[in-house]
Amino acid sequence: MVNLPRWLVFFSFFVGMKWKYPVAVLWIAFLLLKLPLYCQDWQSLHLKARFDTLNKAVIGETWQQVTQCKALDTLVLDAIRIQIDSLSINGQTPNFRQNDTAVFIPLTSGEDSIILYIAYQALPRKGIYFIGWQDSTRRSRRQIWTQGQGIDHRHWIPHNDDQRDKILFSAEWIFNKDFQVMSNGGLDSSYLEGSLKHWHFSMKAPMSSYLIAFAVDRYSLTKESINGIPHYLYHYPERQTDDHWYYYEHKLISSFLEEEIGIKYPWSNYKQAPVQDFRHGAMENTCATIFGDFFLVDSLAFPDYNYSYVNAHELAHQWFGNLVTAESSKHHWLHEGFATYYQWRSERKLYGYGKFQEDLEEAKQLVFQASRTSKIPLAHSNAGSERYYQKGGWLLHMLRNYIGDSIFQLSIRDYLQEHRYGIVRNEDFIAAVDQHSDKDIQGFFKLWLYEDREPIIDMKGLANDTLSFYASHYIPQGVQLDVLAKGVWRFVNSPVQKGLNRIPLPKGTTDAYIYNEYDLLLEVKEEVPWEAARQRKVHRSWDMAQAYALRHMVLEPDEELEVFLMSMIRNRHEYHSVKTIALEYLTQFLTVEELEGLVDDQLRITHDLDWQKALLDFALREDLVLEKALIHDYLQGASYKLRALAMRLLVKDGKPNDFRLLYAEHWRNHPGIRGRENYLESLYYRALFLSDKVALNLLLDFSSESFDFNTRINAIQYLANIKPSHQVYFDHCWNAFFNSNWKLVRVAKAELSRLQIEHSQRWTAYYKKHFDSWSGFQKRKAARTFEK
Repeated sequence: MVNLPRWLVFFSFFVGMKWKYPVAVLWIAFLLLKLPLYCQDWQSLHLKARFDTLNKAVIGETWQQVTQCKALDTLVLDAIRIQIDSLSINGQTPNFRQNDTAVFIPLTSGEDSIILYIAYQALPRKGIYFIGWQDSTRRSRRQIWTQGQGIDHRHWIPHNDDQRDKILFSAEWIFNKDFQVMSNGGLDSSYLEGSLKHWHFSMKAPMSSYLIAFAVDRYSLTKESINGIPHYLYHYPERQTDDHWYYYEHKLISSFLEEEIGIKYPWSNYKQAPVQDFRHGAMENTCATIFGDFFLVDSLAFPDYNYSYVNAHELAHQWFGNLVTAESSKHHWLHEGFATYYQWRSERKLYGYGKFQEDLEEAKQLVFQASRTSKIPLAHSNAGSERYYQKGGWLLHMLRNYIGDSIFQLSIRDYLQEHRYGIVRNEDFIAAVDQHSDKDIQGFFKLWLYEDREPIIDMKGLANDTLSFYASHYIPQGVQLDVLAKGVWRFVNSPVQKGLNRIPLPKGTTDAYIYNEYDLLLEVKEEVPWEAARQRKVHRSWDMAQAYALRHMVLEPDEELEVFLMSMIRNRHEYHSVKTIALEYLTQFLTVEELEGLVDDQLRITHDLDWQKALLDFALREDLVLEKALIHDYLQGASYKLRALAMRLLVKDGKPNDFRLLYAEHWRNHPGIRGRENYLESLYYRALFLSDKVALNLLLDFSSESFDFNTRINAIQYLANIKPSHQVYFDHCWNAFFNSNWKLVRVAKAELSRLQIEHSQRWTAYYKKHFDSWSGFQKRKAARTFEK
């Protein structure tokens, strides 16, 4: 990382305003001659840490090695409110200074290589999290885990917190011997010191410091070798029997990604561990992924929420993000877009082409929604997750189709090999593709990476064997038209220029449309008579393409159209997405009683879980009354989501005699967070409709710190509808408001705001009584939020 003297930067800018080109030449000569620059290279960081769980404190020591191109007078470290107990450089104690965000260390001239030692203490609010240690009931898990992205490790490690500087990392973690520790790198050794255990981990290759990882819990552990690489899978002991579901096909995913990417897994081992109250879905720390324990699914949760796509996403990051690391957020899609794309490819391998197309369609709608909110290109520091993830993945999908499999994979391999363990920019990836392809690569990236919106094609219609459409952008890869001429379907490849396009077609053409709409991130505006839509659907041979054929269909009162839609519903081999579209269309043709009969009939005969969920969801949205016996059957259906939908239908009619089913034992007897969701919902209905005090007290208990953030969110949201004013509810809401998980904080804040209005006297009395007992951070947060 190069640091230029400030006077030289200002001088260059001033001169460059008048003599732009001579200064450019001067800079090139400066670099070619390799004249010495003021720079620092942080080469290694060894961390030794103990943990005070009562006070949520870190007691640490670091040894850091720095080399300099030319000596600077000050070394600067990121350190948020860290107490430095001692500090030395090459064995000497300098007179350093410190503020709330950084440490400034004076340097002696001539020191090209520096060994920096720091002993410190930290009470961090970010970067490392202490879970469950304050729960007096001891029901919560007791954990410590880290989350450093983007710049949060500076809250508990004094270091140069910059992803552009790659370091060799090693650690000595010290904690109670009854716990297991997961961290980056290999476990070199461990030893006991009374009740404490020391774990020594080290990396053999450099990485960015935001990827430093540590997780501790009473884990159990399984190990398997995949292509010669040891993989360590961590478990909660009581959930290990479900590992087939949450680590579903991990070996297949790992082998597939190595083959698909074309570069062997780049680290010495791989580990994964679940943690409670994780702030995101998962984090791809170098060879040490941490993920939220809400992904610990069983057989009933697996069809609704499974970890396999996250597993593939975080594993892909070991190449894209960890092996090669983006210079800044402007290039962040080089992490998330690649991981999302290879996640989709893995799901295609596991679940088939239809699932792959569903992933693309869901992502497309998220990208369009983001574009309706703001016009920002993918290559932008504020592009947002829908673009970094979904649009980035779409870009790679379209690029592969544009340049072909072999060129795409060769470009990926060269890109990774050339920048191995390095820092990358958008231009680096573009150059790797451009080197191997004779396509219009610059035009492709100009559109999909640098334009601030996705293209729109407005179909103007077919006349005199000519198809006309308006395009908002030039599309380098063009489109593929499906053309019906003289009763025969054929494909025609067509370029797309910005503005009005007139495409000559074979004589006798009676229909033409963009066949590969589902493979392009563009919005097509078209109105299609239903007869033409039916013809297109029948012509298309696979599921999602048939759904696309129906997307632009214009509905008209017509008995044949109704028969056509009903035939799709009743075809047991029809894809559930196609059936769902047909069912939505039928609301314009059938009475409520006819729709109820149709849904009842389908629920009796279908074994397709996706279609069952779609039917029950449709019945709820359309306020249909279904046969009670069917609803009772589906209360024990094949997934938690299916059971929840049936429960909502059960209580919707408000028949007290049916509410006895809410007391069934099967609501309670399921493991994990996903299984508990249905139990919470059953308690909510019991408390709301039956004034069940036992259910209310259970909901209050589930809102406490003894439980994970998902359970607490659900409990608080249910209680917000019941509107209790118990003292314990105030306690639990304030405790949630001070939690580190932003999702829980958001819900608690909304509920405290409601209580402040509806129970103002009690709220104010509670606030005044407890304010002095809160920490300084808690006081500031509460005052900033509620004292208006």
